[in-house]
Amino acid sequence: MVLLLIVSLMSTTLLAGPRTVGYTLDMPDPSSHVFAVSMTLDGLGPDEQYVDLTMPAWRPGRYTILDMAGGVLDFGATDGSGKPLAWQKADKSTWRVATSGRPKITATYRVYADEFTLRTRGLDEDHAFVDGSAVFMYTEKYRALPVRLEVKPFRGWHVTTGLEGRGNTFTAPDYDYFVDCPLEIGTQKDHEFTIKGVPHVLSIFGPATYDADTLIRDVSKIISVMCDFWGDVPYEKYVFLVHAAPWAGGGTEHINSIIMGTRPENLAPGDGYRGFLGLVAHEFFHTWNVKRLRPKGIVPYDYTKENYARELWIAEGMTSYYDELLLVRAGFNAPGRYLNSIASNVREDRMRPGNTVQSLSESSFDAWIKFGRSSPHSYNTETDFYGKGAQVSLLLDLTLRRMTGNAMSLDDVMRLMYRRFPLGGTGYTVDDFQAASSEVSGADFSGFFENYVHGTKPLPWEETLLTAGLRLSSRDSVAKPWIGLSTRESGEKVFVSRIVDGSPARAAGLDGGDEIVALDGKKVAGREIEKIISTKKKGDTVTLTAFRDNVLREFRLRVKESPVPEYTIDKISDPTPAQKLTYERWLSATWE
Repeated sequence: MVLLLIVSLMSTTLLAGPRTVGYTLDMPDPSSHVFAVSMTLDGLGPDEQYVDLTMPAWRPGRYTILDMAGGVLDFGATDGSGKPLAWQKADKSTWRVATSGRPKITATYRVYADEFTLRTRGLDEDHAFVDGSAVFMYTEKYRALPVRLEVKPFRGWHVTTGLEGRGNTFTAPDYDYFVDCPLEIGTQKDHEFTIKGVPHVLSIFGPATYDADTLIRDVSKIISVMCDFWGDVPYEKYVFLVHAAPWAGGGTEHINSIIMGTRPENLAPGDGYRGFLGLVAHEFFHTWNVKRLRPKGIVPYDYTKENYARELWIAEGMTSYYDELLLVRAGFNAPGRYLNSIASNVREDRMRPGNTVQSLSESSFDAWIKFGRSSPHSYNTETDFYGKGAQVSLLLDLTLRRMTGNAMSLDDVMRLMYRRFPLGGTGYTVDDFQAASSEVSGADFSGFFENYVHGTKPLPWEETLLTAGLRLSSRDSVAKPWIGLSTRESGEKVFVSRIVDGSPARAAGLDGGDEIVALDGKKVAGREIEKIISTKKKGDTVTLTAFRDNVLREFRLRVKESPVPEYTIDKISDPTPAQKLTYERWLSATWE
């Protein structure tokens, strides 16, 4: 009898609380840019006096606080009979609803959505896009419950998403998975295809003209190369969402999908198309590196505040390294073109003063307060965990190959980390990655990480590239003229975007945000300034006329020689067998 009573009490306890969390998403007036959302919890316990509903402060994939709650226009709550419930704000992102023991509550609210370029939430007359973390509130206590979503598309529109479902009703195993499956709602064109026995969808919004067969062929090749690289296909369905529009750019990875933005012309053959394939490669590589292999600092996500991680140079920079490298291995990019891009990266590495000030691990940790909020001075005081992270990854790869006689590489370290730190585990640290590098190579990598990850020691480009039989050399016998100024154009106006410390532009007193109207008395476009300066000689004086605070000013600059030359990377004439083997295995290309 006692045993039966205990079992009965346990059953009652297990059955207490909601079984699912239900949402509806409506968009009755797209021109208003407003979503109407409801959230229902049914099965609350009698002792539950209130429920906190929270809107995330950031979205995974972008490490900056966005305070999504700022877009909530109004809020209300009712019980199961439709009676209004009292509520109040508990903090900037949390609404506390007084349930007074009622078993069912429904919260309703509206969200302003006009942020397509941020890939968070957008709604207009043409389509809608939803990153769930920007639209759907959650209750921390019930975050692990299954989710059910009903979408009410505007007339004639359809939904494309990685969520499971039929018609306009979708499900997810929990909130984290739910908000990691974005929704495109509109008249987008969905192209379905199968790779490795798994269904994929290429969904394109916008008036772009493209050859669907070519796109599917090339995207399929990228999928195959990366699945082979990692050794598995970790999803049951995958969706590539594309916004093809003049304002679109960038991308964000999700658990079984990607949202990417590109200009319509980039879907046609040309350099823009190669750039688009690079974007596909970068975001798809994240399917493993970030969405499954995750830094400890973002396991699990805390949607209410910053999630600090010193590993973003691995999560993002290493992905940037592999997106280019795997395109070479797949035949989308020629080895020579790839080496040219490395040569440009070397110059960028050595030109940037911030690389001697901030380490990669520090840059990763401070992403929340620096990377997404760059200023004209950031170049001088900060590194870039994307770009510098990719450069250090390249050097780490070649160093591993040298130390193991080409038996092992960074590929092997990545696969070991992927097996050792699966999704749902504790996540990894920089120390874990260093240990894996040492384990794979049988060598001590503490010095490498101390110098180039936690320190700011100059990268050893020349000696490391020689591992693959490559020589780094200056392209020009004479240093190029230089003033240390970068610009950006806005319409017909030209603004200073960056001033390099120690440059003629800094010495003359120019500052970020100055509007340049003339060079030596003649109106000039931003792209023309560098061209004109290239015709000058060391010691020549030029005059830049600019507006600052609506006051016209003149700045006299004395031209210097560039402190860093442009580089070329070429194969040496007499490589050793080991150098040739490194080159060939690294790039999947023959030496000759």
